[in-house]
Amino acid sequence: MKYLSLFSLLIFLFMTAKGQNESTGDSNHLTLREVMDTTAIKELNNQARKYLFLHTDSSIEYVQKALIGARKAKQKKLEGEAYYLLGGNYWIMGNYPMALGSELQSLQIFENLNDSAALADDYRAMASIYRDQDDYSHAIFYADKCKAIAGNNILTDIYTIIGSIYEKFDRLDSAKYYLKLANDYDISVNGKTHYGYIPLIFGNIYYKQHDFPVAVQYYREGIKLFEDQKVLKDLMEGYSGIARVYRDMSQSDSSIFYSIKALNIGKSTPFLLSMLDASSMLSHIYRVRKNFDSTMKYTDLSMTIKDTLYNQQKAREFQSLVFREQMREQEIEESRAKAEAERKENLQMLGIGAFIPVFFIVLLIISRRRLKPGVIDFMVLLGLLLFFEFISLLIHPWLESWTHHSPILLLLMLVLIASILVPSHHRLEEWLKEALAKSQRPTLAETGPGETTED
Repeated sequence: MKYLSLFSLLIFLFMTAKGQNESTGDSNHLTLREVMDTTAIKELNNQARKYLFLHTDSSIEYVQKALIGARKAKQKKLEGEAYYLLGGNYWIMGNYPMALGSELQSLQIFENLNDSAALADDYRAMASIYRDQDDYSHAIFYADKCKAIAGNNILTDIYTIIGSIYEKFDRLDSAKYYLKLANDYDISVNGKTHYGYIPLIFGNIYYKQHDFPVAVQYYREGIKLFEDQKVLKDLMEGYSGIARVYRDMSQSDSSIFYSIKALNIGKSTPFLLSMLDASSMLSHIYRVRKNFDSTMKYTDLSMTIKDTLYNQQKAREFQSLVFREQMREQEIEESRAKAEAERKENLQMLGIGAFIPVFFIVLLIISRRRLKPGVIDFMVLLGLLLFFEFISLLIHPWLESWTHHSPILLLLMLVLIASILVPSHHRLEEWLKEALAKSQRPTLAETGPGETTED
């Protein structure tokens, strides 16, 4: 009897633990179709990343498809990556509220997945968004959170971002400190300065300190790296920076030269904000020179770029609304599927709940016939296991909710429940066996005169 009770306890704990594993899902066992879907979603994210700094509209189109596919396939990691890339696109376009909203969605997913590498990327992106939104405290807060968990692959970048935050808010000594850390780490990894944004920010610092020759030197270094690596967005920023220095040095020809280079690059890219900076600078220079034809030319160009930015913003807002509607329809479909699954589960639970008492009734009926003791023991054990496992199915969701999925608390609760159920199981088993044994005893009519049931 002791072995039977121990066996029942082990079955109860095993089935409850199995239910817990099934509730969390097993991503290691994917069907062929799910693997193919996952591969397609990864490729969409890769394409979105490829076009991130080349053509934002194409990048957004890829990432929106990836996002819808990831949600449908229930691939949370790929969904979080898609939100991260979507936020990057909005940041490049200067739509900081939308960028922040997308990064927060990504952050929530990766917090639930406890993915530190992805969280570091989200913190880094949010630091850049808050920096460009002129929110110093939040920019530093998320930059420090990124630095605390950053892997070696993004240390150069996060040190550079921290330096750029301090530079933007005129804390130039702190900016130099972090840029030096970034440069030292960059050299240790690549053997030389490889990341052009480091000398670009150094150029901004020395420009603010009115050390124009040193600023020009750093801008030239950054521009050379950007030209070699074809990083067009940063290259345009470098051209605008060095043009600004030459303007303040009263070398207007050089300023015009680099501003026009920025404009020419901008014609083949979607980075209209940098084109607006360059056209505004050219308009200012020609106004000082009293060259009114060129002044009007670049003033008109600035107005055209502003109109284009406005129209693009409206078109992208409309596209965003369409995308949100697609997401809403997908959520409705997911809710409908979830409700249908819950309905089927409830029907199954009702079926199980109805089957158990029917099973005991059938057991009592067939016990009227003569059966071998082993058959009776087996049917009693089977009935009790069904009964107690049904109880475990009912209480398991409540246990997970109450313990907040804590393994320690869940184990303690399971042990407590088992300590109650095992003695109950023992008593019920004895009672059932005794009741069934009585039904197996021959009646007086069956034994005949002169015989007793005891004989």
